[in-house]
Amino acid sequence: MKLFATAAFAALMGTCAYAQTIGVSWSNFQEERWKTDEAAIMEALDEAGAEYISADAQSSSSKQLSDIESLIAQGVDALIILAQDSQSIGPAVQAAADEGIPVVAYDRLIEDSSTFYLTFDNVEVGRMQARAVLEQQPTGNYVMIKGSPTDPNADFLRGGQQEVLQEAIDAGDITIVDEAYTDGWLPANAQRNMEQILTANDNEVDAVVASNDGTAGGVVAALTAQGMDGIPVSGQDGDHAAVGRVARGTQSVAVGKDAR
Repeated sequence: MKLFATAAFAALMGTCAYAQTIGVSWSNFQEERWKTDEAAIMEALDEAGAEYISADAQSSSSKQLSDIESLIAQGVDALIILAQDSQSIGPAVQAAADEGIPVVAYDRLIEDSSTFYLTFDNVEVGRMQARAVLEQQPTGNYVMIKGSPTDPNADFLRGGQQEVLQEAIDAGDITIVDEAYTDGWLPANAQRNMEQILTANDNEVDAVVASNDGTAGGVVAALTAQGMDGIPVSGQDGDHAAVGRVARGTQSVAVGKDAR
């Protein structure tokens, strides 16, 4: 994980060698870690003598497009983008390229060859989540609560999770009874998905591999409502709320991702 921080800030410093103003487009701040990352980016840019300006898309892909248009109009020399939707962001990336503005895709892949890409090893994060849950619950019915379908990280995580679980699946020790994407990574959507899955399976669920702490929070809310809190649930990001759930025993793991 530490390699990510090293690479991220090396790239930022390289950009700042010629850039005076860096624009950052955040998809949202619903995950606590983005505020932590923002503070670290601001500190690094300040040390490099560069100006930081930003915009919060508030989980709206259309707003993010207009946000980036505004950042370009303000004369930024480089852009860092945490994409809300890896496909919809394309026109904004093209607009930046037309102006000769370099773009760094921050922790979410933008499928455009003109962009730089900095991220953690999300496949390994998925493996870590599945290992933690499997250690606590080596048999039974599993549910997979995935991330947003518009974020490639959702599938990277899911791939790592499957790698770890496959042997137990093949042995007949565990069964994946259901899985669902979580639109926008929103906890409320994860809770609704989990509620529907519990109903469809008569509450016969023994473990949940949730792909981040936000979705884990929604899962735990659904489980608690059914008197099922305490079954293994994974997460990632290391949010304060998730750390509290781990301490109380309602979440099994919150994989930390410290980009500082």
